[in-house]
Amino acid sequence: MFYIVLALYAIILITYLFLFFFIIYHLSRYSINAKTNKIMLPIFAVVSVLLFLSNIMLFFSVDWNTLILKLIFQY
Repeated sequence: MFYIVLALYAIILITYLFLFFFIIYHLSRYSINAKTNKIMLPIFAVVSVLLFLSNIMLFFSVDWNTLILKLIFQY
């Protein structure tokens, strides 16, 4: 059962990474001003990477086997 949760989480992570690169590309390619691009791009990249890493750490800190068993056998 844990592998199903892990597979769904992997799909979410892949989607997040795809959107991250999509936004980075469009920020760098279609920026209105080069000066604001030099500010926006690093800030967005750093914040996104920190959110990504914190999400991974929080996901693996949850005991999924116990949680799934409690949810299934709760009734």
